[in-house]
Amino acid sequence: MNINSTKKYIFIRDIALLSIVGNMVGWLFPFPNLVWRLLLVVLSLYVIIKEEDRFLPCEKAVLIFTAFNLLHFFICYLWESPGATQIGNILCALLPLSLFVCLAQKGVMSDKFFVVAGIVLLVAAILQYQHYERIILLSRESDNENVTNNSSVAFLMLLPMVFLFKNNIQKWATFLICLFFLITGAKRGNIFAAVIPVLLIGYSMLKDSRRSLKKATLVLSLIVGTVLLTYHWVSNNNYLMYRVEKTKEGNSSGRDVIYVGAWHVWYDSENPISYLVGYGFDGTIHQTLTGHHHAHNDWLEVLVDYGLLGVILYLAVFITFFQQIRRMQSFKWKMVFLSGVVIWFFKTFYSMGFTSETLSVAMISMGTALGRYKLEEEVL
Repeated sequence: MNINSTKKYIFIRDIALLSIVGNMVGWLFPFPNLVWRLLLVVLSLYVIIKEEDRFLPCEKAVLIFTAFNLLHFFICYLWESPGATQIGNILCALLPLSLFVCLAQKGVMSDKFFVVAGIVLLVAAILQYQHYERIILLSRESDNENVTNNSSVAFLMLLPMVFLFKNNIQKWATFLICLFFLITGAKRGNIFAAVIPVLLIGYSMLKDSRRSLKKATLVLSLIVGTVLLTYHWVSNNNYLMYRVEKTKEGNSSGRDVIYVGAWHVWYDSENPISYLVGYGFDGTIHQTLTGHHHAHNDWLEVLVDYGLLGVILYLAVFITFFQQIRRMQSFKWKMVFLSGVVIWFFKTFYSMGFTSETLSVAMISMGTALGRYKLEEEVL
């Protein structure tokens, strides 16, 4: 690859990162977030169409599912006006996977890049968290600081990147900051989804230090300290403990009602076509049994919107993901990709995964892992 090509891919990489960060802190700029979102989508489409010549099965599954969403979106114009924001979220969430796969293949997803990207994304996540916390408190017209901050999901999506930091100070600092804001945000689902990635990060750190007794002792001490510090944060967060108790009592923040409503929208349909292809884009919003809410569960959302065919296509995404994990030989890249997949998979059950634009943050790490796998595969 010549110098001009390298510069081109570095430029695409940097603009893609800027687009993701700009979308996170969009209120700081004198133009709408739509600019950042369109930029990310256009870059992704350019790379997918012009630059990448071979797609892994999991990439194909994601792209087919994305195209299926787009098809439903445009077909729905025949009888209603579907939400443009939702399709924008989906495109921003899913398309960057192949974008960063290609950039990793081109050799521009370097260690130096992740030093900068890790810092920039972490700062953006903190700014976004504080911004939405102020909005929530102002909207409540109250001094009560006990709020659930959904923007803590950005710290969840950053966890797979922790594996990619060479500098141990950056690795531990990012890890602890992410844990702190996940706990402070009191979003039960995000904390639950972080458990396995956190355990994998701890295991990886121990594995890397096993050849040196001194280093292994230090890492083990840091892990014990992290556990104690996390316990302190959790036990002193009265609002989080209150929400945990509510969860034990069966409180699901109204999700059980939404889930039942979404299920009955599909199951009670008298139209066989609705069983197969659903009610169309944003079908859960337009069906009264859901209370005009999205399902807060990917599988029910897909079932109502796209029917059994949509569920099969979405299931294929995760089947190919887990097949890909089994093929990966490198421990590091396997941990990166597994962490991202686990986070996404857990989010499908209690929140929205493929319609969350913040998924693009995790796609940076997941795409890099896949791209490096493709490079290693080509060498073999």
